[in-house]
Formats: sequence, structure tokens, C-alpha cells
Amino acid sequence: MSNAWNEGYFTDEGYTYSYSREINPVFQRYCLLLRGFNSLENIDGVHCELGFGQGVSVNIHAAANPGSFVGTDFHPGMAAHAIDLAAAANNGARLYDDSFEQLLARNDLPQFDSISLHGIWTWVSRENQKLIVEFARRHLKPGGMLYVSYNCFPGWSPSAPLRNLFSLHDRFANASTHSDQRIDAALQFSEALLAANPKYAAAAPSMGARLQSIKGQDRHYVSHEYFNRDWNCMYFADVVDALAPAKLDYATTAVPLDSVDPLNLSAEGMDFLETIQHPIMREQARDYFVNQHFRRDLYVRGATRLSSAERRAKMLHTRFVLLQPWETVSGSVTGPAGEATLQPEIYGPVLDALAAQDYTAKSMRQLLAQAAPLAYDDLEQALAVLIGMGAVAPCQSEAAELQVSGRCAALNLQLCKRSLYAASIQTLASPVTGGGVTVSRFQQLFLISIKQGKKLPAEWAQLAWGVISEQGEVLVKDGQPLLTAEANIAELTEQAQAFAEQSLVLLKALKIA
Repeated sequence: MSNAWNEGYFTDEGYTYSYSREINPVFQRYCLLLRGFNSLENIDGVHCELGFGQGVSVNIHAAANPGSFVGTDFHPGMAAHAIDLAAAANNGARLYDDSFEQLLARNDLPQFDSISLHGIWTWVSRENQKLIVEFARRHLKPGGMLYVSYNCFPGWSPSAPLRNLFSLHDRFANASTHSDQRIDAALQFSEALLAANPKYAAAAPSMGARLQSIKGQDRHYVSHEYFNRDWNCMYFADVVDALAPAKLDYATTAVPLDSVDPLNLSAEGMDFLETIQHPIMREQARDYFVNQHFRRDLYVRGATRLSSAERRAKMLHTRFVLLQPWETVSGSVTGPAGEATLQPEIYGPVLDALAAQDYTAKSMRQLLAQAAPLAYDDLEQALAVLIGMGAVAPCQSEAAELQVSGRCAALNLQLCKRSLYAASIQTLASPVTGGGVTVSRFQQLFLISIKQGKKLPAEWAQLAWGVISEQGEVLVKDGQPLLTAEANIAELTEQAQAFAEQSLVLLKALKIA
């Protein structure tokens, strides 16, 4: 193993402050239930995130779920940020900057109900992959779940040669210590290579367009996606084999829309896959039909299926909540097989039921009664589609919600205070969903104003303008900066009014406001 602490990982660009719902244990349990798998439902469960980045997800989940969380990220700067946030929120998370080797050597770790790694597997060495598998073998409880996401073939096949060019240029030909210059130099080298008409470019004519797309992407993303020394893109079946020593069984994806075959597959594709009996072979073949390039998978240590009666009972008991005003939910959804229109006779009653009583969370049993005479199967699929679209979230129990409300309030206060200085974290914790909800910087500033006792949107707008004007910032509307205080205050007041009329009732239902 390399003696360098970063082991070839591109650390010059700080990682983004993004949030991943797939790491939320509540969401994971729903995905397993959707496909008929049992999961541990210990209200005092212990969970682990490997490679937590800036720590946004792990801190939100540590605040919004009962039990406790452990995590590591070998980057000391990111670990410091995550640890500072955990301390400020007092959410009890135990966060380290250990390497996987160091974490495996610890003797103070518990058995975990879940272990999650998002966007890590592809970008670590084969040796570190083996350490991750050994960690799961030692520390994941029987019945516990493991979430892993990774770049995969066949979808990445056209772009893999470009990534190799970037990495080689950065490793052997970079002449700058500035990360953005190194990235630009590698992109220019690759563009020049394609312009010289190598035979491979003729065999892969989409490479040029792919390169132009990469040139326009955020440099933080590009650096971590393309410029690490290790990049182990794999087929699904190879990941299944790699995780087998930890006694992990593949269960399902953490993508609810994958459960709706017509969104993903042609009629011919569905017919063909029906002829394949082995579940691993069928899933691998499915990746060819959807041209899969990134997988979000859930494994269970000893996967057990629920009977149809148990599954239905658990689903009826599960609560669901809207994450956006019902009238803003798109009337269509897009999958690999194309766009589909949401049937108004099904989705209209479902959205009406979800929005009733000021958007409060409702069990599927309650929704079934309110949306009558809608059939059970139609409601279940509608909820899966709406969750896949990000418009709805599954909820944890009311007992769990009550247990974590104080922790969520403490974390959200800290996050809102940070919005006074930057817009880096635009997610707050909901005790209802056990996860994060998108709340923009200005909306967080409005919440601060409300907490200070201000009742009118115009007052909320004044606080927001006072913050950004002091920092020399202005709003941009229709692509143009607003140059006067009056114009900025008018736009902020309009946003605050919309927040009061639409978003605030939702945030109250989510127990954020």
C-alpha cells in the first residue's frame, strides 16, 4: 500500500457539500421493502458511512435517525469539517479521518445495522476494496444492509478511454501545481489527441461530444470523477463476486423507479429478461438494456424475503410525505425507455391525499382510504414513482420522529447560521423522513428571520438583503444582476412571499420549521 496518505486520490479540489438520500437508513429500508426483502428495524440501530466527504449526509442522518453513527474519511480537511459540524449539532456521531486499513484495525467499533459507501468503491485501489469487504465481514450484523454505488460497465465503456487519458496526462505530463490548470491541461491534451484523428476516435465517434460535455462540468466534480489514480469501473456481476466473502447477497437497487419496468425497458427487453432465471445474470443483462453507467445497490447479509402478506402489512403501515407543493409535481417522468405521462386519474387523488391536512405524513393505509377507490397496486406504484422523482419520501415511525426532533433542531440551527456566510449546504434535517430536505440559502435566511420573531415576508427579505449586501453580493434574475437595493429587496420579497405561501407549510409538516 502507498505510504502517501491520499493514496493517489485527487485531494487538491475540496469535495462538494452534497447530500445523498440513498445513505438514509429509512430510505434504504423502504427500497428493500419495495422489492419484498426484510430488514433490521432496530430503533437504536448503529450505522456506518465509509468515505463521508464533507460530512453533510452523515451528520444529517446522525441527527435525524435514532441510534448512532460512525464514519470515516481519510481526507483530514473534510473530516475536520464533518467533526466540527457533529460537535456543533451534538448529534453523537463518531467521525474519524482513518484510512480503511486504520479503521479495520480499531478495536472499539460495534456491529452495524447498515454500512454505506457512496461514490467510493470505484475510486479506491483493489487493496482498499478488499479492506472494505473485510470490514463488512467483521462489522455488519446478520440481516444488516450494505449500500454501495459505483461506476459500471457497459455504460462507461465509451468514456473510459478519456478518463485514462486525463489521468495519464495529470500523472506524467502536468506542469502546474494549480489543480484547475492541471485539469484544463489534461482536457486540452485529450482534445488535441482526438483532433489528430487516431483510429480509435473513428471507432468511438461519440468521444468528441463526451469530451466537450466534460469541459463544461463543474471542476470539483471533474477532479474527483476523472483525476484519481485509482478508477476501478466494474460490471455488476464482478461487484457481486467481490462482496461475496462478506456473506452479502444482492437484494435490489436504491432506485425506486427501477421497480417500474415500462419506464426502463422496451417490451422486447422485458420479454427477453423474463427468459433468464438466475437473478444475477438477469440483473447483469438488464444493465445492457438500460446502458447502465452508475449503480446504486443494496446488499443484505443473509437476505430473507417477506411473504406477500407480511410485505403488504409493512407497506400499509409505512408513512409517506410530500417534499414539494403538490401543484409543482411534474406530470411526467423519464426513464431509460423514455418519458411517461403520470395518469391524472391515479396521481391526482394520490397527490390530493398527500397534501391534505397541511401535508402531514400519512400511512399508506390512510392514503388508500383517502384516495378510494384507488387499487392498492396502483397506489404502491404511484408512491414508488413519486419517491423516485424526489417528490415524496418514505417516513420513519412517529416514535422515532419524536426521539430525534431535538437533535434535528440543533443541527438545522447550525446549518442555518452557516447560511449567513455561504450557500455551501442547502439541505436541512427532517425528523419525519430521517433524512435531508433541500432548503435554499435564502429560505434558510427566512427561517432565521422567523426564529427571530419576524412575521412578515417583507421583514424576512430585509434580513436576507442585509446579509448578502454586506458581503458585496446581488441577486441574478433572468440572467442579469440586479444592481439596486430596491430591485434586490423586491425580488427577495417576492421569494419570501412564495416561501410563506408554498414552502413553509411543507417545512412545518416535515418538522423543519
